Amino acid sequence: MILEEGTWALHAYVLQDGTATVWKNVEGQPVLIGRLKKGDIFGEMAFLGEVKRTATVIADGDVEVGVVPRENFVRAFDRLPDELREKLNGIVRNLASLDSVYGQLTTCLQSVQSLSGRPVDVKQLASEVDQMPELLRQMVLQIAQRLNAAIEGCVHLAAQIEQEGKAVDSLSLAIMPVQDRPKR
Repeated sequence: MILEEGTWALHAYVLQDGTATVWKNVEGQPVLIGRLKKGDIFGEMAFLGEVKRTATVIADGDVEVGVVPRENFVRAFDRLPDELREKLNGIVRNLASLDSVYGQLTTCLQSVQSLSGRPVDVKQLASEVDQMPELLRQMVLQIAQRLNAAIEGCVHLAAQIEQEGKAVDSLSLAIMPVQDRPKR
């Protein structure tokens, strides 16, 4: 483990060799939220947002990391104009919130995927429902209606998340250097 979620930051790091994974604790479960490769900087969010570590970074085997002491970072950061420092702090707070949301959504997606792992023979179920007493048949139909409503709600939420993601994506692309932007 290179750094642990929930601890205070004394250093940021540069992955000089090897790879690592980034994990977030969501409802007591580790959720993979990213992968790091040679040249990636990590652990800096705790410097900017003055928050505890927002994730755990675990090396994939042998790695080499460079260390950036907090004092060096803070000294350089303090030289920036106040308005720019506040914007950067805001971006870090937003990223920390999005990391949390991402972890929660990943957990929810895994839950939904586990539901689809239990297939039901619809024709057999329909035949069995037809043979049920009227009261039970009505209950099953209401459960099916609620299930359909829940599915429609999930689809609607997914569409909203996609729209909000596009807005966030356009903001991040606006501040990212052209050579670092993803190819579309």
